[in-house]
Amino acid sequence: MGEYKKVAAILGASIVMASLVFGLFFFHSRKPNQTITVVGTASKQYESDTVKFSITITETSGLDDMADGRRRLYGSLRELIDFLGVEGIPETQISIIPSNVYERWGQSGIEGYRYEQEIYVISKDIDTVEYLALNVIPLLERDINVYRTRLEYFYSDLDELKKNMVAEATENAKQRAYEMLRGSDMELGKLQTLRQGVFQITQPESTEVSSGGIHDTSTRQKQISVTAHAVFKIK
Repeated sequence: MGEYKKVAAILGASIVMASLVFGLFFFHSRKPNQTITVVGTASKQYESDTVKFSITITETSGLDDMADGRRRLYGSLRELIDFLGVEGIPETQISIIPSNVYERWGQSGIEGYRYEQEIYVISKDIDTVEYLALNVIPLLERDINVYRTRLEYFYSDLDELKKNMVAEATENAKQRAYEMLRGSDMELGKLQTLRQGVFQITQPESTEVSSGGIHDTSTRQKQISVTAHAVFKIK
């Protein structure tokens, strides 16, 4: 009988302990997991170090002199390349895109053909290329029919710049979280999740944004911005 009471007491104590452990576990499992969500930002202006200068020249011909039209287009192409070489642009920086031929339509139908030839220059000598792009008169004086020109600006170390911007945005998110908790009885805990936003590369002082990101190549001076979406635990 005494042995039975002893076993019963031990069993009872075990049930009580199990209930306490279960109760504490249940309490903590139902306790809200407090977090704080912040969005950090980073923005910087920088200057491009590479330029792409695209030039399209054109020639026309009638229906029966397509070969002559192509010859004149090729002659203009060689003259254009020679001109760029004299102005300091070597052929190694010039890429030639295959020419296109389009039908020229008139009131009576097809009247002839129009030929387009595009080349582009990629150079780090931005000042020289900009000067050439803004002064096409010498090309026109050589009877080179310049149909279209375009300048695009790039930065050769963009990947490293993006890494630095992400780090700055993440640090900004952390500082914002600290500021939000200042004066409260809560403390900032560990970083739970972190998500990078898309990059917005725009003209300087631009407020333009896009959900898919922007990479504006139209200006030499640029502005890059990015966001970091962070969730921190609260202690």
